Amino acid sequence: MTMAVLVTELDLPRYRMSLDNPSHAEYHAEVARSHQGGWLQRWLCGYVVFGHEDVTALLRERRLQQAAGKVPALIAGIENPVSSLPADDILLAEGEKHTRLRRLVAEAFSPKSINGLRPAIRAHVEALVDSAMHSATRNNDGRVLVEYQAMMDELPVAVIGDMLGTGRQDFPLYSKWAESHFQVLKSSALDDIERDARLARDAAEFDLYCVELIESRRKNLGDDLLSRLITAEEAGDRLTNGELVSLIRSFIAAGIDTTRNQLGSMMALLVEHPDIWRQLRSDRDLIAGAVEESLRLLNPIRMAMRMVHETFEYRGVIFPTGTLIGIGLSGASRDTEHFVDPNEFSPQRGNARDHMAFSFGVHHCLGAALARAELQEALGVLLSKWESVELAEPIEWKHAKLPVWGPASIHLAVRTV
Repeated sequence: MTMAVLVTELDLPRYRMSLDNPSHAEYHAEVARSHQGGWLQRWLCGYVVFGHEDVTALLRERRLQQAAGKVPALIAGIENPVSSLPADDILLAEGEKHTRLRRLVAEAFSPKSINGLRPAIRAHVEALVDSAMHSATRNNDGRVLVEYQAMMDELPVAVIGDMLGTGRQDFPLYSKWAESHFQVLKSSALDDIERDARLARDAAEFDLYCVELIESRRKNLGDDLLSRLITAEEAGDRLTNGELVSLIRSFIAAGIDTTRNQLGSMMALLVEHPDIWRQLRSDRDLIAGAVEESLRLLNPIRMAMRMVHETFEYRGVIFPTGTLIGIGLSGASRDTEHFVDPNEFSPQRGNARDHMAFSFGVHHCLGAALARAELQEALGVLLSKWESVELAEPIEWKHAKLPVWGPASIHLAVRTV
């Protein structure tokens, strides 16, 4: 019988990305090479796994807890740091608190509820496309030049605004806060006083906005998500004011930046595969599969961070309390042992939804159905309006080490229907 071994006693290879800002092809190629060196590797101040089976198992492991807000401090050598993200955030909550919050908001994010938003999502996409096309220029062969990423950036902002029942005048704030919220997860130079002060100001402004919005809505309840949360009650349980603030903050932060990055990544894949664009135009039943493949191949959050809060054993290895483990979501979504030809973009792929773009287990993305609806409806509208899409110039990508990643700009030359 093989005895379990303490992880610190293992002679493990070290995963280290050799490039500071790799392209997505370089990133995935290096992850794949690293994964061939073993299921578990040393990384940063902890360990990392990339295999689909291991990622699935560890995301299901209740003795691992969210650690994203602690990683920059841990890398800097600070022991037992306090998370830089709000402790009451539903994205970070654990145990009974997490279960309770998700139970109270689950109905609003169920596939049935989200399907009711699809007509409004389509209307938003059509308005954004029509506006962009109206002001766009044409090149010599009649194709229209469109800055796709800028055009689509407002879609998830507008959808969240609809759900919360707020006006368009707040959209620029939502956009700023969504990006700023995740910036605290990125390591930066120590004593970067200007950056830290800016993020603190954004966070305080964000919270004050949420408090004022709740107070205003209590006096004038409507049919929006926030009104339903204020009046929600299950077995005598209601959300406190602080919990409502936390939820609004989470909806705006998690529901905007990830989706707009994924909208860009989906188009980046489609312009690389004009044959698939033509295929989708002739068979709209493949749209859902194309969306899942885009999530599998280029998801905006490539790594999830977890910390062991109770010693446990997995695959003969003992992970003690306090151990940091990186969960390679992107690596798992391209695992050759789970996906046939994993680097191929195939809308007909039967197991595409096994990707890890929405994580897994108790922290599976609450807004998965909403993100899918936005991506599917956006693609459907674009296919109906554009006969073909090509790059007018190379895609500009965000820095690979940003916590939420995707294209910064996509300049297209499109031929209209």
